[in-house]
Amino acid sequence: MAMGNAICGASRFAGDMSIPISTDSQRVKLAALRARTDRQLVGLIHHELDRGLDHARASSTGERDRAEQHRAKAERAYTTARKLLPAIYHLSQSERQQIEARLWGLRALLDGRSASGGPKARTAGA
Repeated sequence: MAMGNAICGASRFAGDMSIPISTDSQRVKLAALRARTDRQLVGLIHHELDRGLDHARASSTGERDRAEQHRAKAERAYTTARKLLPAIYHLSQSERQQIEARLWGLRALLDGRSASGGPKARTAGA
C-alpha cells in the first residue's frame, strides 16, 4: 500500500493512529495537533454543559411552550457533551471527573433530581 493510500485509509477510522510518520518533527507536530484538539474538545464540552445547565434551569420557570424548548435544548447539550467526552485522548483523571460530575449534575436537573442525589422538592402547584 502506498503511503498516500495508507493515510487516506487510516483517516476513515477516527481512533486509528496508525498513520505512517517518517520523522520525529512530524511526530511532534502530530502530538501538538492532538493536544490542541483535546483542549478544544474540553472547551466545547464545558460550553455545552454551561448552555445545558442554563436551559435546564430556565425550563423550570415560565410558560410551558418555552419550558419545553429550554428542556429540548438542555437535552441536546447533554447529549453533545456526553458524546464528545470519549473523543478526548489525553485528559487527566481529575479533569475527567470534573466533566463527569457536571454531566451528572445536568442529567440530575433534567431528571428532576437535586444535584446531591435526592428528589427535587416540589411545590404544591407543580
